[in-house]
Amino acid sequence: MLLEKEDSTEVEAAVRQESQRLAQLHGYCALDTPPDKLCDQVTQLACSMFDVEIALVALVDEHRQWFKSRVGLEVSETPRADSFCNHAIQTRHGMVVTDALQDARFSRHALVTGAPFIRFYAGAPLVTPQGLSLGTLCIIDSRPRPDFGASQFAQLNQLAAIVMERLEQLRNRGYIDHVTALPNRARLMEVLRVRGHARPGASGADAAVAVDICPREYLFDMVKALGWDYAEGFLMEVSRTLRRVLGTLPLYRVTTTTFVYLDETAPAQRRRRIADIEQRFTPALEFQGIPHLLDIAIGVLPMEEDVSGGDVVRSLLTVIDVSREEGVSPRLFESVHAEKQRYAFWLLAALPMALTTPDELVLHFQPKVRLRDGACVGVEALIRWHHPIHGNIPPDVFIPLAEKTGQIRQVTAWVLRQVVAQVARWLKSGRALPVAFNASARDFDSDELRELLAQQLKLHKVPPALIEIEFTEHAMANHPQQVRQRVQALRELGVKVAIDDFGAGFSNLSYLKNIPADTMKIDRSFIHRLLDDEADQLIVPSILHLAHNLGFSVVAEGLESERTATLLRHLGCDYGQGYAIARPMPLAELEAWLERRG
Repeated sequence: MLLEKEDSTEVEAAVRQESQRLAQLHGYCALDTPPDKLCDQVTQLACSMFDVEIALVALVDEHRQWFKSRVGLEVSETPRADSFCNHAIQTRHGMVVTDALQDARFSRHALVTGAPFIRFYAGAPLVTPQGLSLGTLCIIDSRPRPDFGASQFAQLNQLAAIVMERLEQLRNRGYIDHVTALPNRARLMEVLRVRGHARPGASGADAAVAVDICPREYLFDMVKALGWDYAEGFLMEVSRTLRRVLGTLPLYRVTTTTFVYLDETAPAQRRRRIADIEQRFTPALEFQGIPHLLDIAIGVLPMEEDVSGGDVVRSLLTVIDVSREEGVSPRLFESVHAEKQRYAFWLLAALPMALTTPDELVLHFQPKVRLRDGACVGVEALIRWHHPIHGNIPPDVFIPLAEKTGQIRQVTAWVLRQVVAQVARWLKSGRALPVAFNASARDFDSDELRELLAQQLKLHKVPPALIEIEFTEHAMANHPQQVRQRVQALRELGVKVAIDDFGAGFSNLSYLKNIPADTMKIDRSFIHRLLDDEADQLIVPSILHLAHNLGFSVVAEGLESERTATLLRHLGCDYGQGYAIARPMPLAELEAWLERRG
Protein backbone atom coordinates (compact mmCIF):
# COMPACT_ATOMS: atom_id res chain seq x y z
CA MET A 1 0.00 0.00 0.00
CA LEU A 2 2.86 2.37 0.89
CA LEU A 3 4.55 1.68 -2.44
CA GLU A 4 1.31 2.39 -4.28
CA LYS A 5 1.00 5.76 -2.51
CA GLU A 6 4.59 6.61 -3.37
CA ASP A 7 4.00 5.67 -7.03
CA SER A 8 0.84 7.77 -7.10
CA THR A 9 2.67 10.74 -5.61
CA GLU A 10 5.46 10.45 -8.15
CA VAL A 11 2.96 10.31 -11.01
CA GLU A 12 1.14 13.38 -9.72
CA ALA A 13 4.44 15.25 -9.39
CA ALA A 14 5.43 14.27 -12.93
CA VAL A 15 2.07 15.45 -14.28
CA ARG A 16 2.42 18.78 -12.48
CA GLN A 17 5.96 19.25 -13.78
CA GLU A 18 4.92 18.46 -17.36
CA SER A 19 2.05 20.94 -17.08
CA GLN A 20 4.48 23.61 -15.87
CA ARG A 21 6.94 22.72 -18.63
CA LEU A 22 4.31 23.07 -21.35
CA ALA A 23 3.10 26.36 -19.86
CA GLN A 24 6.65 27.70 -20.00
CA LEU A 25 7.16 26.42 -23.54
CA HIS A 26 4.01 28.17 -24.71
CA GLY A 27 5.04 31.27 -22.80
CA TYR A 28 8.15 31.58 -24.94
CA CYS A 29 5.93 31.81 -28.04
CA ALA A 30 8.59 30.14 -30.17
CA LEU A 31 6.45 27.40 -31.70
CA ASP A 32 5.49 27.83 -35.35
CA THR A 33 7.57 30.99 -35.71
CA PRO A 34 9.85 31.95 -38.64
CA PRO A 35 13.47 30.74 -38.73
CA ASP A 36 16.01 32.60 -36.64
CA LYS A 37 19.43 33.36 -38.10
CA LEU A 38 21.36 32.76 -34.89
CA CYS A 39 19.68 29.42 -34.19
CA ASP A 40 20.43 28.36 -37.76
CA GLN A 41 24.09 29.31 -37.30
CA VAL A 42 24.27 27.16 -34.16
CA THR A 43 22.83 24.06 -35.89
CA GLN A 44 25.18 24.56 -38.84
CA LEU A 45 28.09 24.90 -36.42
CA ALA A 46 27.03 21.74 -34.57
CA CYS A 47 27.00 19.74 -37.80
CA SER A 48 30.50 20.98 -38.61
CA MET A 49 31.96 20.59 -35.09
CA PHE A 50 30.69 17.06 -34.55
CA ASP A 51 30.74 15.85 -38.17
CA VAL A 52 27.10 14.73 -38.12
CA GLU A 53 24.38 14.65 -40.77
CA ILE A 54 21.56 16.23 -38.77
CA ALA A 55 21.38 18.98 -36.15
CA LEU A 56 18.10 20.28 -34.71
CA VAL A 57 16.74 22.84 -32.26
CA ALA A 58 13.76 20.72 -31.16
CA LEU A 59 10.95 22.13 -28.99
CA VAL A 60 8.89 19.34 -27.42
CA ASP A 61 5.19 20.24 -27.36
CA GLU A 62 2.36 18.15 -25.89
CA HIS A 63 1.97 15.84 -28.90
CA ARG A 64 4.77 16.84 -31.25
CA GLN A 65 8.31 18.10 -31.46
CA TRP A 66 8.72 21.19 -33.63
CA PHE A 67 12.07 22.30 -35.06
CA LYS A 68 12.97 25.94 -34.59
CA SER A 69 16.09 25.23 -36.65
CA ARG A 70 17.10 22.17 -38.64
CA VAL A 71 20.00 21.01 -40.80
CA GLY A 72 19.82 17.73 -42.73
CA LEU A 73 16.10 17.13 -42.15
CA GLU A 74 13.23 18.16 -44.46
CA VAL A 75 10.22 17.94 -42.13
CA SER A 76 9.45 20.77 -39.66
CA GLU A 77 7.93 18.55 -36.95
CA THR A 78 7.46 14.92 -35.95
CA PRO A 79 5.20 13.15 -33.44
CA ARG A 80 6.43 13.39 -29.87
CA ALA A 81 5.90 9.66 -29.41
CA ASP A 82 8.60 8.99 -32.03
CA SER A 83 11.01 11.48 -30.52
CA PHE A 84 14.40 10.72 -29.02
CA CYS A 85 14.19 14.22 -27.55
CA ASN A 86 11.18 13.17 -25.49
CA HIS A 87 13.59 10.96 -23.55
CA ALA A 88 16.31 13.60 -23.42
CA ILE A 89 14.14 16.24 -21.71
CA GLN A 90 13.30 13.88 -18.85
CA THR A 91 16.66 14.69 -17.32
CA ARG A 92 18.35 18.02 -16.80
CA HIS A 93 21.56 16.53 -18.19
CA GLY A 94 20.26 15.36 -21.57
CA MET A 95 20.95 12.05 -23.28
CA VAL A 96 23.60 10.37 -25.46
CA VAL A 97 22.92 7.21 -27.49
CA THR A 98 26.20 6.13 -29.09
CA ASP A 99 24.59 3.22 -31.01
CA ALA A 100 20.82 2.99 -31.17
CA LEU A 101 20.91 -0.61 -32.44
CA GLN A 102 22.66 -1.61 -29.21
CA ASP A 103 20.22 0.32 -26.98
CA ALA A 104 17.17 -1.68 -25.87
CA ARG A 105 15.03 1.48 -25.80
CA PHE A 106 15.58 2.25 -29.47
CA SER A 107 16.85 -0.86 -31.26
CA ARG A 108 13.43 -1.53 -32.82
CA HIS A 109 12.49 2.14 -33.25
CA ALA A 110 11.05 2.97 -36.69
CA LEU A 111 13.55 5.82 -37.16
CA VAL A 112 16.39 3.42 -36.39
CA THR A 113 15.32 0.51 -38.54
CA GLY A 114 14.06 2.84 -41.27
CA ALA A 115 14.88 6.30 -42.65
CA PRO A 116 16.81 8.25 -41.50
CA PHE A 117 18.42 5.12 -39.92
CA ILE A 118 19.50 6.79 -36.70
CA ARG A 119 22.50 5.11 -35.03
CA PHE A 120 23.82 8.04 -33.01
CA TYR A 121 21.90 10.67 -31.03
CA ALA A 122 23.01 13.29 -28.53
CA GLY A 123 20.54 15.80 -27.07
CA ALA A 124 21.51 18.70 -24.79
CA PRO A 125 18.44 20.11 -23.02
CA LEU A 126 17.27 23.72 -23.47
CA VAL A 127 16.81 24.53 -19.80
CA THR A 128 14.90 27.59 -18.59
CA PRO A 129 16.00 29.61 -15.54
CA GLN A 130 13.28 27.71 -13.66
CA GLY A 131 14.99 24.41 -14.46
CA LEU A 132 12.50 23.05 -16.99
CA SER A 133 13.50 21.66 -20.39
CA LEU A 134 11.74 23.15 -23.41
CA GLY A 135 13.42 20.74 -25.80
CA THR A 136 16.95 20.03 -26.99
CA LEU A 137 19.76 20.98 -29.26
CA CYS A 138 20.37 17.54 -30.73
CA ILE A 139 22.77 15.99 -33.21
CA ILE A 140 21.98 12.82 -35.18
CA ASP A 141 24.01 10.55 -37.45
CA SER A 142 23.51 7.28 -39.32
CA ARG A 143 26.86 6.03 -38.01
CA PRO A 144 27.45 4.85 -34.44
CA ARG A 145 29.75 7.13 -32.39
CA PRO A 146 31.32 5.06 -29.58
CA ASP A 147 34.04 7.70 -29.23
CA PHE A 148 31.61 10.53 -28.34
CA GLY A 149 32.80 11.48 -24.86
CA ALA A 150 32.09 13.83 -21.98
CA SER A 151 34.13 16.75 -23.40
CA GLN A 152 32.20 16.69 -26.66
CA PHE A 153 28.88 16.51 -24.82
CA ALA A 154 29.97 19.49 -22.71
CA GLN A 155 30.55 21.44 -25.95
CA LEU A 156 27.07 20.49 -27.15
CA ASN A 157 25.63 21.75 -23.86
CA GLN A 158 27.48 25.05 -24.35
CA LEU A 159 25.84 25.43 -27.76
CA ALA A 160 22.47 24.56 -26.19
CA ALA A 161 23.00 27.34 -23.65
CA ILE A 162 23.54 29.77 -26.53
CA VAL A 163 20.26 28.64 -28.12
CA MET A 164 18.44 29.01 -24.79
CA GLU A 165 19.79 32.54 -24.37
CA ARG A 166 18.56 33.33 -27.86
CA LEU A 167 15.08 32.02 -27.04
CA GLU A 168 15.09 34.29 -23.98
CA GLN A 169 16.01 37.27 -26.16
CA LEU A 170 13.30 36.46 -28.69
CA ARG A 171 10.74 36.15 -25.91
CA ASN A 172 11.59 39.49 -24.36
CA ARG A 173 12.10 41.49 -27.53
CA GLY A 174 9.00 43.66 -27.97
CA TYR A 175 6.99 41.50 -25.59
CA ILE A 176 7.64 43.15 -22.21
CA ASP A 177 5.85 46.18 -20.78
CA HIS A 178 8.63 48.54 -19.75
CA VAL A 179 6.71 49.97 -16.76
CA THR A 180 5.51 46.83 -14.97
CA ALA A 181 7.88 44.27 -16.57
CA LEU A 182 4.77 42.20 -17.30
CA PRO A 183 4.17 40.56 -20.68
CA ASN A 184 2.40 43.04 -22.96
CA ARG A 185 -0.46 42.88 -25.47
CA ALA A 186 1.77 41.53 -28.24
CA ARG A 187 2.85 38.68 -25.97
CA LEU A 188 -0.76 37.86 -25.08
CA MET A 189 -1.74 37.73 -28.75
CA GLU A 190 1.21 35.45 -29.51
CA VAL A 191 0.34 33.18 -26.58
CA LEU A 192 -3.24 32.92 -27.81
CA ARG A 193 -2.03 32.06 -31.30
CA VAL A 194 0.45 29.43 -30.20
CA ARG A 195 -1.63 27.78 -27.50
CA GLY A 196 -4.66 27.50 -29.73
CA HIS A 197 -7.00 29.54 -27.59
CA ALA A 198 -8.22 31.25 -30.74
CA ARG A 199 -9.16 27.99 -32.49
CA PRO A 200 -12.55 26.28 -32.52
CA GLY A 201 -13.01 23.52 -30.01
CA ALA A 202 -11.33 25.31 -27.13
CA SER A 203 -12.54 24.18 -23.74
CA GLY A 204 -15.75 25.82 -22.59
CA ALA A 205 -14.10 26.39 -19.22
CA ASP A 206 -11.45 28.66 -20.75
CA ALA A 207 -11.91 32.42 -20.40
CA ALA A 208 -9.93 35.60 -20.80
CA VAL A 209 -10.48 38.05 -17.95
CA ALA A 210 -9.73 41.78 -18.16
CA VAL A 211 -9.30 43.97 -15.09
CA ASP A 212 -9.44 47.71 -15.71
CA ILE A 213 -8.12 49.26 -12.54
CA CYS A 214 -9.55 52.75 -12.97
CA PRO A 215 -11.01 55.07 -15.61
CA ARG A 216 -8.24 56.42 -17.82
CA GLU A 217 -9.07 59.97 -16.74
CA TYR A 218 -8.17 59.07 -13.16
CA LEU A 219 -4.68 58.00 -14.18
CA PHE A 220 -4.21 61.07 -16.40
CA ASP A 221 -5.23 63.33 -13.50
CA MET A 222 -2.73 61.44 -11.31
CA VAL A 223 0.02 62.13 -13.85
CA LYS A 224 -0.84 65.83 -13.95
CA ALA A 225 -0.95 66.10 -10.17
CA LEU A 226 1.91 63.81 -9.12
CA GLY A 227 4.00 63.16 -12.24
CA TRP A 228 4.83 60.19 -14.43
CA ASP A 229 7.26 58.63 -11.97
CA TYR A 230 4.56 58.41 -9.32
CA ALA A 231 1.98 57.07 -11.79
CA GLU A 232 4.38 54.38 -13.03
CA GLY A 233 5.16 53.38 -9.45
CA PHE A 234 1.42 53.19 -8.79
CA LEU A 235 0.95 50.89 -11.81
CA MET A 236 3.75 48.66 -10.55
CA GLU A 237 2.01 48.42 -7.17
CA VAL A 238 -1.25 47.51 -8.91
CA SER A 239 0.49 44.79 -10.92
CA ARG A 240 2.10 43.38 -7.76
CA THR A 241 -1.30 43.33 -6.06
CA LEU A 242 -2.91 41.49 -8.97
CA ARG A 243 -0.07 38.98 -9.14
CA ARG A 244 -0.46 38.20 -5.45
CA VAL A 245 -4.12 37.37 -6.06
CA LEU A 246 -3.49 35.39 -9.26
CA GLY A 247 -0.56 33.37 -8.00
CA THR A 248 1.13 31.53 -10.86
CA LEU A 249 -1.34 32.64 -13.55
CA PRO A 250 0.46 34.86 -16.12
CA LEU A 251 -0.71 38.47 -16.10
CA TYR A 252 -0.53 40.77 -19.15
CA ARG A 253 -0.77 44.54 -19.39
CA VAL A 254 -2.69 45.35 -22.58
CA THR A 255 -3.51 49.08 -22.20
CA THR A 256 -2.56 51.89 -19.85
CA THR A 257 -5.00 50.75 -17.16
CA THR A 258 -6.12 47.28 -18.30
CA PHE A 259 -4.59 43.95 -17.28
CA VAL A 260 -5.58 40.53 -18.65
CA TYR A 261 -5.13 36.94 -17.52
CA LEU A 262 -6.20 33.63 -19.04
CA ASP A 263 -8.24 31.41 -16.74
CA GLU A 264 -8.56 27.73 -17.64
CA THR A 265 -10.22 26.67 -14.38
CA ALA A 266 -13.85 25.69 -13.86
CA PRO A 267 -16.41 28.53 -13.80
CA ALA A 268 -16.91 28.28 -10.02
CA GLN A 269 -13.19 28.68 -9.34
CA ARG A 270 -13.02 31.50 -11.88
CA ARG A 271 -15.79 33.36 -10.06
CA ARG A 272 -13.99 32.93 -6.73
CA ARG A 273 -10.81 34.36 -8.22
CA ILE A 274 -12.69 37.39 -9.61
CA ALA A 275 -14.31 37.89 -6.21
CA ASP A 276 -10.84 37.82 -4.61
CA ILE A 277 -9.69 40.55 -7.00
CA GLU A 278 -12.73 42.70 -6.24
CA GLN A 279 -12.26 42.19 -2.52
CA ARG A 280 -8.60 43.16 -2.70
CA PHE A 281 -9.39 46.44 -4.46
CA THR A 282 -12.48 47.34 -2.40
CA PRO A 283 -10.47 49.16 0.28
CA ALA A 284 -8.24 52.00 -0.86
CA LEU A 285 -4.92 50.95 -2.38
CA GLU A 286 -2.24 52.99 -0.66
CA PHE A 287 0.91 53.99 -2.52
CA GLN A 288 3.56 56.27 -1.03
CA GLY A 289 1.16 57.36 1.66
CA ILE A 290 -1.65 58.32 -0.73
CA PRO A 291 -4.82 56.16 -0.66
CA HIS A 292 -6.49 55.40 -4.01
CA LEU A 293 -10.11 54.23 -3.92
CA LEU A 294 -10.15 52.54 -7.31
CA ASP A 295 -13.22 52.03 -9.45
CA ILE A 296 -12.24 48.73 -11.09
CA ALA A 297 -14.19 47.11 -13.91
CA ILE A 298 -13.89 43.43 -14.80
CA GLY A 299 -14.86 41.85 -18.13
CA VAL A 300 -15.00 38.14 -18.92
CA LEU A 301 -14.71 36.66 -22.42
CA PRO A 302 -15.52 32.92 -22.72
CA MET A 303 -13.07 31.37 -25.19
CA GLU A 304 -15.59 29.20 -26.97
CA GLU A 305 -15.64 30.73 -30.45
CA ASP A 306 -13.20 31.04 -33.33
CA VAL A 307 -11.63 34.40 -32.49
CA SER A 308 -8.15 35.71 -33.20
CA GLY A 309 -5.85 37.13 -30.57
CA GLY A 310 -6.61 40.64 -31.80
CA ASP A 311 -10.34 39.96 -31.50
CA VAL A 312 -9.84 38.69 -27.96
CA VAL A 313 -8.15 41.92 -26.87
CA ARG A 314 -10.68 44.08 -28.71
CA SER A 315 -13.61 42.14 -27.23
CA LEU A 316 -12.18 42.45 -23.73
CA LEU A 317 -11.78 46.21 -24.09
CA THR A 318 -15.35 46.37 -25.39
CA VAL A 319 -16.79 44.46 -22.45
CA ILE A 320 -14.80 46.68 -20.07
CA ASP A 321 -16.49 49.72 -21.64
CA VAL A 322 -19.87 47.98 -21.31
CA SER A 323 -19.09 47.20 -17.68
CA ARG A 324 -18.39 50.87 -16.95
CA GLU A 325 -21.39 52.15 -18.91
CA GLU A 326 -23.80 49.75 -17.21
CA GLY A 327 -22.16 49.85 -13.80
CA VAL A 328 -22.00 46.04 -13.78
CA SER A 329 -18.80 44.22 -12.78
CA PRO A 330 -17.90 41.56 -13.62
CA ARG A 331 -19.59 41.80 -17.02
CA LEU A 332 -19.76 38.81 -19.36
CA PHE A 333 -19.09 39.47 -23.04
CA GLU A 334 -22.08 38.75 -25.28
CA SER A 335 -22.26 38.32 -29.03
CA VAL A 336 -24.35 41.48 -29.30
CA HIS A 337 -21.34 43.39 -28.01
CA ALA A 338 -19.31 42.13 -30.96
CA GLU A 339 -22.06 43.16 -33.37
CA LYS A 340 -22.22 46.63 -31.84
CA GLN A 341 -18.43 46.75 -31.95
CA ARG A 342 -18.34 45.99 -35.67
CA TYR A 343 -21.18 48.42 -36.36
CA ALA A 344 -19.42 51.16 -34.39
CA PHE A 345 -16.21 50.54 -36.32
CA TRP A 346 -18.09 50.73 -39.60
CA LEU A 347 -19.75 53.99 -38.56
CA LEU A 348 -16.47 55.59 -37.58
CA ALA A 349 -14.90 54.49 -40.86
CA ALA A 350 -17.86 55.76 -42.92
CA LEU A 351 -18.34 59.10 -41.17
CA PRO A 352 -15.35 60.96 -42.74
CA MET A 353 -16.62 60.09 -46.22
CA ALA A 354 -20.13 61.21 -45.27
CA LEU A 355 -18.73 64.61 -44.29
CA THR A 356 -17.50 65.14 -47.84
CA THR A 357 -20.30 63.41 -49.80
CA PRO A 358 -23.09 65.74 -50.99
CA ASP A 359 -26.54 65.09 -49.47
CA GLU A 360 -25.45 62.22 -47.21
CA LEU A 361 -25.49 64.49 -44.18
CA VAL A 362 -28.30 67.04 -43.97
CA LEU A 363 -29.73 69.46 -41.45
CA HIS A 364 -33.21 69.25 -40.03
CA PHE A 365 -34.64 72.21 -38.15
CA GLN A 366 -36.87 72.37 -35.07
CA PRO A 367 -38.66 75.66 -34.37
CA LYS A 368 -38.42 77.50 -31.06
CA VAL A 369 -41.40 79.70 -30.13
CA ARG A 370 -42.11 82.45 -27.62
CA LEU A 371 -44.67 81.00 -25.24
CA ARG A 372 -46.59 84.22 -24.50
CA ASP A 373 -47.64 84.74 -28.14
CA GLY A 374 -46.52 81.64 -30.09
CA ALA A 375 -44.18 83.57 -32.38
CA CYS A 376 -41.29 81.61 -33.91
CA VAL A 377 -38.10 83.24 -32.65
CA GLY A 378 -35.60 80.82 -34.18
CA VAL A 379 -34.77 77.22 -35.00
CA GLU A 380 -32.32 74.60 -33.82
CA ALA A 381 -30.26 72.84 -36.50
CA LEU A 382 -29.96 69.09 -35.98
CA ILE A 383 -27.73 66.84 -38.08
CA ARG A 384 -29.17 63.80 -39.84
CA TRP A 385 -27.28 61.02 -41.65
CA HIS A 386 -28.87 59.10 -44.50
CA HIS A 387 -26.44 56.45 -45.72
CA PRO A 388 -27.03 55.25 -49.32
CA ILE A 389 -26.92 51.59 -48.24
CA HIS A 390 -27.78 51.49 -44.54
CA GLY A 391 -30.42 54.19 -44.59
CA ASN A 392 -31.07 56.58 -41.70
CA ILE A 393 -28.51 56.41 -38.91
CA PRO A 394 -29.84 58.03 -35.73
CA PRO A 395 -27.75 60.87 -34.28
CA ASP A 396 -27.91 59.28 -30.82
CA VAL A 397 -25.93 56.39 -32.36
CA PHE A 398 -23.17 58.15 -34.31
CA ILE A 399 -22.74 61.34 -32.27
CA PRO A 400 -21.58 59.57 -29.05
CA LEU A 401 -19.12 57.51 -31.12
CA ALA A 402 -17.79 60.64 -32.80
CA GLU A 403 -17.36 62.25 -29.39
CA LYS A 404 -15.33 59.29 -28.13
CA THR A 405 -12.90 59.41 -31.06
CA GLY A 406 -12.57 63.14 -31.61
CA GLN A 407 -14.38 63.09 -34.97
CA ILE A 408 -17.03 65.25 -33.31
CA ARG A 409 -14.95 68.33 -34.11
CA GLN A 410 -15.25 67.62 -37.82
CA VAL A 411 -19.00 67.04 -37.38
CA THR A 412 -19.41 70.35 -35.52
CA ALA A 413 -17.38 72.15 -38.20
CA TRP A 414 -19.63 70.69 -40.92
CA VAL A 415 -22.77 71.80 -39.07
CA LEU A 416 -21.33 75.26 -38.43
CA ARG A 417 -20.56 75.83 -42.12
CA GLN A 418 -24.01 74.63 -43.17
CA VAL A 419 -25.78 76.77 -40.57
CA VAL A 420 -23.99 80.02 -41.42
CA ALA A 421 -24.49 79.41 -45.16
CA GLN A 422 -28.22 78.74 -44.63
CA VAL A 423 -28.68 81.88 -42.52
CA ALA A 424 -27.00 83.84 -45.33
CA ARG A 425 -29.40 82.35 -47.90
CA TRP A 426 -32.39 83.29 -45.76
CA LEU A 427 -31.06 86.82 -45.35
CA LYS A 428 -30.85 87.20 -49.13
CA SER A 429 -34.52 86.16 -49.37
CA GLY A 430 -35.50 88.66 -46.69
CA ARG A 431 -35.80 86.34 -43.68
CA ALA A 432 -33.65 87.00 -40.59
CA LEU A 433 -34.11 83.74 -38.70
CA PRO A 434 -31.75 82.92 -35.80
CA VAL A 435 -30.32 79.38 -35.87
CA ALA A 436 -28.85 77.43 -32.95
CA PHE A 437 -26.56 74.43 -33.21
CA ASN A 438 -24.89 72.11 -30.72
CA ALA A 439 -21.22 72.10 -29.79
CA SER A 440 -19.56 69.18 -28.01
CA ALA A 441 -17.40 69.33 -24.90
CA ARG A 442 -14.45 68.45 -27.16
CA ASP A 443 -15.07 71.58 -29.25
CA PHE A 444 -13.98 73.63 -26.24
CA ASP A 445 -10.57 71.93 -25.99
CA SER A 446 -9.13 74.46 -28.45
CA ASP A 447 -9.88 77.78 -30.16
CA GLU A 448 -10.73 76.12 -33.50
CA LEU A 449 -14.49 76.59 -33.04
CA ARG A 450 -14.19 80.34 -32.51
CA GLU A 451 -11.73 80.77 -35.37
CA LEU A 452 -13.90 78.84 -37.85
CA LEU A 453 -17.04 80.65 -36.76
CA ALA A 454 -15.40 84.07 -37.16
CA GLN A 455 -14.15 83.09 -40.62
CA GLN A 456 -17.56 81.81 -41.76
CA LEU A 457 -19.45 84.83 -40.42
CA LYS A 458 -17.09 87.12 -42.32
CA LEU A 459 -17.23 84.98 -45.49
CA HIS A 460 -21.04 84.96 -45.64
CA LYS A 461 -21.56 88.44 -44.14
CA VAL A 462 -23.92 87.07 -41.48
CA PRO A 463 -24.74 89.15 -38.36
CA PRO A 464 -23.35 87.19 -35.38
CA ALA A 465 -26.54 87.68 -33.36
CA LEU A 466 -28.35 85.30 -35.73
CA ILE A 467 -26.16 82.39 -34.58
CA GLU A 468 -26.55 80.61 -31.24
CA ILE A 469 -24.20 77.93 -29.90
CA GLU A 470 -25.57 75.40 -27.45
CA PHE A 471 -23.37 73.38 -25.10
CA THR A 472 -24.21 71.02 -22.26
CA GLU A 473 -23.18 71.16 -18.62
CA HIS A 474 -20.83 68.25 -19.35
CA ALA A 475 -18.53 70.64 -21.19
CA MET A 476 -17.91 72.41 -17.87
CA ALA A 477 -17.10 69.28 -15.90
CA ASN A 478 -13.32 68.95 -16.37
CA HIS A 479 -12.00 72.42 -17.16
CA PRO A 480 -14.64 74.99 -16.20
CA GLN A 481 -12.30 77.98 -16.28
CA GLN A 482 -10.97 77.10 -19.72
CA VAL A 483 -14.47 76.57 -21.09
CA ARG A 484 -15.68 79.84 -19.54
CA GLN A 485 -12.91 81.73 -21.31
CA ARG A 486 -13.70 80.12 -24.66
CA VAL A 487 -17.42 80.74 -24.27
CA GLN A 488 -16.63 84.38 -23.48
CA ALA A 489 -14.51 84.56 -26.62
CA LEU A 490 -17.49 83.28 -28.65
CA ARG A 491 -19.78 85.90 -27.12
CA GLU A 492 -17.28 88.59 -27.99
CA LEU A 493 -17.89 87.67 -31.63
CA GLY A 494 -21.50 88.69 -31.03
CA VAL A 495 -23.09 85.23 -31.20
CA LYS A 496 -25.58 83.96 -28.62
CA VAL A 497 -24.74 81.15 -26.20
CA ALA A 498 -27.14 78.67 -24.59
CA ILE A 499 -26.68 76.10 -21.81
CA ASP A 500 -28.34 72.96 -23.19
CA ASP A 501 -30.03 70.12 -21.25
CA PHE A 502 -29.77 71.95 -17.93
CA GLY A 503 -30.27 69.63 -14.97
CA ALA A 504 -29.41 66.39 -16.77
CA GLY A 505 -25.66 66.32 -16.28
CA PHE A 506 -22.96 68.08 -14.32
CA SER A 507 -25.47 70.32 -12.47
CA ASN A 508 -22.95 72.27 -10.43
CA LEU A 509 -24.69 75.55 -9.71
CA SER A 510 -21.44 77.33 -8.88
CA TYR A 511 -20.52 77.76 -12.54
CA LEU A 512 -23.82 79.43 -13.45
CA LYS A 513 -22.94 82.74 -11.86
CA ASN A 514 -19.81 83.02 -14.01
CA ILE A 515 -20.69 81.39 -17.30
CA PRO A 516 -21.28 84.05 -19.97
CA ALA A 517 -24.42 82.51 -21.51
CA ASP A 518 -27.63 84.14 -22.71
CA THR A 519 -30.08 81.26 -22.47
CA MET A 520 -30.75 78.21 -20.32
CA LYS A 521 -32.58 75.22 -21.85
CA ILE A 522 -34.31 73.05 -19.24
CA ASP A 523 -33.78 69.37 -19.98
CA ARG A 524 -36.79 67.47 -21.32
CA SER A 525 -36.66 65.02 -18.40
CA PHE A 526 -38.19 67.77 -16.20
CA ILE A 527 -40.76 68.82 -18.80
CA HIS A 528 -42.42 65.74 -20.25
CA ARG A 529 -44.04 64.73 -16.91
CA LEU A 530 -44.53 68.21 -15.54
CA LEU A 531 -48.34 67.89 -15.45
CA ASP A 532 -48.22 64.77 -13.23
CA ASP A 533 -44.94 64.72 -11.31
CA GLU A 534 -44.97 66.70 -8.06
CA ALA A 535 -41.19 66.79 -7.87
CA ASP A 536 -40.94 68.32 -11.35
CA GLN A 537 -43.64 70.81 -10.38
CA LEU A 538 -41.33 71.99 -7.59
CA ILE A 539 -38.06 71.82 -9.54
CA VAL A 540 -39.08 73.64 -12.74
CA PRO A 541 -40.33 76.86 -11.04
CA SER A 542 -37.09 76.88 -8.99
CA ILE A 543 -34.98 76.60 -12.15
CA LEU A 544 -36.99 79.39 -13.80
CA HIS A 545 -36.56 81.64 -10.78
CA LEU A 546 -32.83 80.94 -10.55
CA ALA A 547 -32.24 81.42 -14.29
CA HIS A 548 -34.14 84.70 -14.52
CA ASN A 549 -32.36 86.10 -11.48
CA LEU A 550 -29.04 85.25 -13.13
CA GLY A 551 -30.09 87.03 -16.30
CA PHE A 552 -30.83 84.02 -18.53
CA SER A 553 -33.84 83.61 -20.76
CA VAL A 554 -35.30 80.11 -20.46
CA VAL A 555 -36.32 77.52 -23.07
CA ALA A 556 -38.32 74.42 -22.10
CA GLU A 557 -37.24 71.43 -24.19
CA GLY A 558 -39.45 68.46 -24.93
CA LEU A 559 -42.84 70.18 -25.00
CA GLU A 560 -45.31 67.45 -25.97
CA SER A 561 -48.72 68.95 -25.18
CA GLU A 562 -50.52 72.28 -25.27
CA ARG A 563 -51.44 71.87 -21.59
CA THR A 564 -47.74 71.68 -20.68
CA ALA A 565 -47.06 74.77 -22.77
CA THR A 566 -49.87 76.64 -20.99
CA LEU A 567 -48.54 75.67 -17.55
CA LEU A 568 -45.01 76.78 -18.48
CA ARG A 569 -46.34 80.07 -19.79
CA HIS A 570 -48.07 80.69 -16.45
CA LEU A 571 -44.84 79.79 -14.63
CA GLY A 572 -43.01 82.48 -16.60
CA CYS A 573 -41.01 80.32 -19.03
CA ASP A 574 -39.91 82.38 -22.01
CA TYR A 575 -39.67 79.89 -24.87
CA GLY A 576 -40.65 76.36 -25.79
CA GLN A 577 -39.42 73.69 -28.16
CA GLY A 578 -40.84 70.23 -28.77
CA TYR A 579 -43.25 68.01 -30.67
CA ALA A 580 -46.26 69.99 -29.44
CA ILE A 581 -44.92 72.87 -31.53
CA ALA A 582 -43.18 71.04 -34.37
CA ARG A 583 -40.93 68.07 -34.94
CA PRO A 584 -37.47 68.50 -36.49
CA MET A 585 -38.05 68.80 -40.25
CA PRO A 586 -36.11 69.16 -43.50
CA LEU A 587 -35.47 72.62 -44.89
CA ALA A 588 -38.32 72.60 -47.39
CA GLU A 589 -40.85 71.53 -44.73
CA LEU A 590 -39.60 74.18 -42.33
CA GLU A 591 -40.01 76.92 -44.90
CA ALA A 592 -43.54 75.71 -45.65
CA TRP A 593 -44.27 75.66 -41.90
CA LEU A 594 -43.00 79.22 -41.55
CA GLU A 595 -45.09 80.35 -44.51
CA ARG A 596 -48.24 78.88 -42.98
CA ARG A 597 -47.63 80.78 -39.76
CA GLY A 598 -47.11 84.02 -41.68
